Amino acid sequence: MGNKISRVNLTEEIYRIVKEDILTHKLKSGEKINIDQLARALEVSNIPIREALSRLQSEGYLNVIPFKGMFVNMMSVKELDELFEIRLQLEPLAVEKAALLIPDETLELLQETMNSIQTQQSPKSTNCLGSIKEMNMSLHGTILAYCENTNLQNLVRGYIEQIQRYLTYIQLNLDINTTNEEWSEHNAVLQKLKQRDPKGASEAMSKHIMNSRKRTNAHFMEAGSN
Repeated sequence: MGNKISRVNLTEEIYRIVKEDILTHKLKSGEKINIDQLARALEVSNIPIREALSRLQSEGYLNVIPFKGMFVNMMSVKELDELFEIRLQLEPLAVEKAALLIPDETLELLQETMNSIQTQQSPKSTNCLGSIKEMNMSLHGTILAYCENTNLQNLVRGYIEQIQRYLTYIQLNLDINTTNEEWSEHNAVLQKLKQRDPKGASEAMSKHIMNSRKRTNAHFMEAGSN
């Protein structure tokens, strides 16, 4: 966080920087936010800092403890379950809405991406997190782009980002088996999309989210005991 900010919209840039530090655990779970120190590091006043932190608080990344200050939100199995529970309600709806709207050429590009990810995998793969992120960005991102509901897009993207914080935390526990399971489930959704089967795509998405929830919970609890 030592780089100077040159953008006109200071609040937006500060928001982006602090959020990235939370998602990558440069700012750790439970860590106190020192507003004065942050303002000195970024060479800005406290006002845009407070505005950016307020936005992060509203999104669930920060919380205020009276008379103590602002802290990075603690991660927990309860929160992780809640995030997946909401996704389980929203994403099957999103994929059902998008199933007949995604162009054929976009689906073919998605298939190429999925095939490329599969080809890159091996028992010695060390970038399992990167593969999962790429699948999330390509498939889930495309579905949200074509679901024709801006509020739904913003909600789901926000929950996926929050879960990404957990995936980054547990990345040392992710292995090729996890990546292969994620690939198979993403590909199952894609095949239903290529068949123009909204209900089938919705059911495949529900199954994927439920399985991903189990895997992520197990890895998070394992990482917490290490």
